[in-house]
Amino acid sequence: MVRSILWRLIGCLCFWWSLGLALFFISFGVNRIEKAVQNSANPERILSNQRPDRNTDAEFQDSVQTMENTGMGQSAAVQVSENSSIRAEKTITAKVALTFDDGPHPVYTPQLLDGLNERGVHATFFVVGKNILGNEALLKRMETEGHLIGNHTYSHVKLSELDIARACAEVEKTNALICEVTGKEPEFIRPPFGEWKKAMECSFEMIPVLWDVDPLDWTTKNTALVVERVLKDTKPGDIILLHDYYQSSVDAALGIVDALTERGYKFVTVDELILE
Repeated sequence: MVRSILWRLIGCLCFWWSLGLALFFISFGVNRIEKAVQNSANPERILSNQRPDRNTDAEFQDSVQTMENTGMGQSAAVQVSENSSIRAEKTITAKVALTFDDGPHPVYTPQLLDGLNERGVHATFFVVGKNILGNEALLKRMETEGHLIGNHTYSHVKLSELDIARACAEVEKTNALICEVTGKEPEFIRPPFGEWKKAMECSFEMIPVLWDVDPLDWTTKNTALVVERVLKDTKPGDIILLHDYYQSSVDAALGIVDALTERGYKFVTVDELILE
């Protein structure tokens, strides 16, 4: 009787133990299914669960930073390329011709020649015939140092107001003086005031040369103002008009040379500029 009750009790305990174990596995399985369903509905959680551990995460951030730096490097490369293009443009020689009228002057022309020689710059001098007298050595120096010498008439007169004979005499007399000193006939003429007599029937054929930039240096002793005017208006291919007959003009000319050289300009004589 007792044994029968004991076996029944053991059987009951086994039943409830088995039932509890079965319920546990059922509950565990349901929980796993719910998580799987939730994960499938929310992919971001799957990705977040796959993030690297702390050390790997730091490496990942370093990698991202490297990629950003690489991008910055590419931007810098683009900037360098742009700067290189700018430098390349500057290396494309922008030529201008620096010209001087009215000389030679016994004091100011030597100063100008010294400054140009120091800078390795050649200019064009349109000389007045009567100013050659007594300054032949300066004219010869111009020719020796590679400057171009042109005609600016004998007495700085407006050719358009003269008859043909007198206009021709103004030009021919100066040509003869230049040739006597340098051994070369000038090919270029700058008519005073820009007034060229196209109908002149003289014994010469000359190329009239006017200008693009005129700072009116002869009207002021303000050197800085003359420099400012020239730098503001000068473009590649321009002919700049100055005078080697004033101290302020000589000082301005050398300042202009330095400033335009810094901007990448090259100074050439008029023949190089208009005949190339």
